[in-house]
Amino acid sequence: MKRKKGMLSLQLLMFLGILVMLIYGFSTTDSGLSKEDAQRAEEAIQKAALECYSIEGAYPQSLEYLKAHYGLYIQEDAYRIRYHYIGANIMPDTDVYPRSEQP
Repeated sequence: MKRKKGMLSLQLLMFLGILVMLIYGFSTTDSGLSKEDAQRAEEAIQKAALECYSIEGAYPQSLEYLKAHYGLYIQEDAYRIRYHYIGANIMPDTDVYPRSEQP
C-alpha cells in the first residue's frame, strides 16, 4: 500500500513539473512573438516613411500623414509608438513597443 502511494505521489509530482515547464514555455514564446510583431510594425513605419521620401522628396512630419497618404495601418491599441520627426531629409526616429511591456 505504501509503495502505491509513493508511486502515485511521484507520478503527480512529475505531472506537475511537466505542466509548469509547458506553461513557462508558452509564456516565453508568446513574449518573443510580441517583440517580433513590434519589430515588423516598426519596419512597416520605416518603409512607408522611405516611400514617402522617395516620392515627395521629404520625410513625413507625422505618423498620421503616413496613414492617410500611404496606407499604413498599425494596431495602435497593441503597440506604443514613438515617431520623432527630425527634419525633411533625415529619417524619423521610430520606436514600437508592445503595450504589455515596458521598453
